[in-house]
Amino acid sequence: MNDEEFLQALESCELPCGEFGHRAHVRAGYLYLRRAGFDAALDHMRRSLQRYVAHLGQAHRYDDVMTRAYMRLIERRIAERGDAGGWAAFVRENADLIAQRV
Repeated sequence: MNDEEFLQALESCELPCGEFGHRAHVRAGYLYLRRAGFDAALDHMRRSLQRYVAHLGQAHRYDDVMTRAYMRLIERRIAERGDAGGWAAFVRENADLIAQRV
């Protein structure tokens, strides 16, 4: 699934629950940050995640502190290393970000 399809599936709550783990959270944050500045990207991420977990009946799982922390971390990586030329390249350059959780 390409980046546009991924975000569309997330935003429309059509993304299967099993396909939205940690890596997908980072991907969504990365894609939103590539589109907009931090505040707008964070707003998009918050709304998408809140809508998605509510759709799954798990609204209690949304964590705003964690969301903000990861968005800042992704933003810092993009600032320090560049956006790496797309999601696949970003993953290669930031494998630790995908493997770890704050």
